Amino acid sequence: MGPPSPAHFDPLTQNVTFLGPDGKTPIGVPIPAIDAFTDGAVSVTLNYGIQMGACLVMLLAVLALTTPAAKLRRPSAVLHVLALAVALVRNGLLVAYYLSPVAHFYQLRAGDFSSVPRRHLYASVAGDVMSLVLVVVVEAALMNQAWTMVVLWPDPAKYGLAAASLLVTLLTAGFRLAYTVVQNEAVLALTPPLASMWVVQAAVITNALSIFWFCALFNLKLVMHLVKNRGILPSAKTLTSMEVLVMTNGILMIVPVVFAGLEWGNFQNFESASLTLTSVALILPLGTMAAQQISLRNASSSDNHRLAYYPGSGSGSSGARNAGSATTNTTSSALPAFKIPSMSTSCGSSPATRRGSLLSRCERAAKGPAAPAVDHFDLELRHIDSTSALAGHGDQGRHDDRV
Repeated sequence: MGPPSPAHFDPLTQNVTFLGPDGKTPIGVPIPAIDAFTDGAVSVTLNYGIQMGACLVMLLAVLALTTPAAKLRRPSAVLHVLALAVALVRNGLLVAYYLSPVAHFYQLRAGDFSSVPRRHLYASVAGDVMSLVLVVVVEAALMNQAWTMVVLWPDPAKYGLAAASLLVTLLTAGFRLAYTVVQNEAVLALTPPLASMWVVQAAVITNALSIFWFCALFNLKLVMHLVKNRGILPSAKTLTSMEVLVMTNGILMIVPVVFAGLEWGNFQNFESASLTLTSVALILPLGTMAAQQISLRNASSSDNHRLAYYPGSGSGSSGARNAGSATTNTTSSALPAFKIPSMSTSCGSSPATRRGSLLSRCERAAKGPAAPAVDHFDLELRHIDSTSALAGHGDQGRHDDRV
């Protein structure tokens, strides 16, 4: 047995000593520093992996649930799909850093990267470039969403908010571009960018400013309603599809605001910067799908009320068809000399005894073959697009008064 350890000795705080690249110089690394790096690497890679899974699931959901496929050619849908794809690739490249020799023990602790192939450095450069692309795509998606919200507002508010949003977007993208250049130069030179830290800080500040701005802009409509109606929220059945889209995106945008605020905190084994952009890429298509589902539910509810008021108008109601057919046959046999008028003349003047049958036939003649359910979300998007293209002013207040 060896000699007993001194009472003040803590084996968990001792140094791990190894030799430097010259084979002579000893390098000591405290065990707590090694454990801290290991814990941080595991937590960060788990964070990136969860983001990759969420982006993949959301991307598949958007591609599968967006029907018909022609909707995917809309600018908003293209930006949503592109943001999810870029976020997926970007997080994959961020995970690749911790699996490369750059993050191995000797290279990292000795500062000797001579044995690291250059392709691993290029992978880090690609990760920074993809982060820049994600910022640009996310900002474009937020700008597109903001314009969709304000396009029917009065001109002073519309152009003022659009100009402010464009300024915030350009500042964010510009400082992110500068940050990417500084960061990539540091990666290739294997030296930290200490002289250009203000660029890094400006990029973080403008990115958070952008998230805060668009969250406030998306929630502006809801705040206006709460102030006007003394805190009473509107009913989902009274909202238009675009108003639902604005409200869902506004409420969900609180999530990236929280992550952006956490970037100024010092949390062990938690990295929120990447979550800010990824959460925006996830939230925008989620809000769009929620608005579509609410629109379809409201449309289905309206159809059910119409069918309850006109029982014979549903093409799927066999009982109504049979009852209407029996009534018509009875009337025709009782009055052989009476001829039921043609569809073009009987739609508005049929007797009460033949109302169900004639109404059903009139509606079928007017509608033609059975058509799929009307997507009111699509109709409102087309209306906004046409209004924006024509620059009309007559309907600007109508959309604004619905909430």
